[in-house]
Amino acid sequence: MSEIKWQEPYCAGGGNACLQIGHTIDGTPILRETSRPEDLLVTTREGLRSLVEAAKRGELDHLL
Repeated sequence: MSEIKWQEPYCAGGGNACLQIGHTIDGTPILRETSRPEDLLVTTREGLRSLVEAAKRGELDHLL
């Protein structure tokens, strides 16, 4: 996979559960847990946007 530029991780509760979002040079979004950096979730901009918007509306609250 091409070079990935990672954002600072988002950590909860003392830093044990950290998610990191990055993107490739062509803008492809990628997510990973910092405890398992080799496991990457590759998505599309539209897919990531849809997920973020659903979270903002509370549609994912049942998963917490």
